Amino acid sequence: MDKIHLRIGSARDNQFVIDSMDVAPYHLELFCDTSGNVFITDLGSEQGTFVNKRRLDGFQLLKKGDQVRFGQSHVFRWEEFLPVEKNQYQEIAEPIMPPKTPQKISAVSNVSNKQLYVIYGCILFLIVLMSLYL
Repeated sequence: MDKIHLRIGSARDNQFVIDSMDVAPYHLELFCDTSGNVFITDLGSEQGTFVNKRRLDGFQLLKKGDQVRFGQSHVFRWEEFLPVEKNQYQEIAEPIMPPKTPQKISAVSNVSNKQLYVIYGCILFLIVLMSLYL
């Protein structure tokens, strides 16, 4: 996963600009490292940044499903900004196959009784030979 650094605020030099009175010029930052961990930081805004209805103090590691709100009512869907992880081995999408159903074992065996008698006879012969030499 590529790392991202996204700054949000009302100033024009932010990566994500929100032109609103309740958004500070430099309101918050979102950072994703190369391992896919996403961190959020409030940049000292008066209005605050909230993660799951709790005011953010410092930085926090975001988890999937966390709700980020800032300003009076701006909800930030942070998961939409994450880069899509590409697996180099899955460039061609494989069709999804239905699960295999277990095959029933037929009641009729391919081994005939004559073959079984030969196998049992060989085993019995080997047992007799082994008992003679022991």
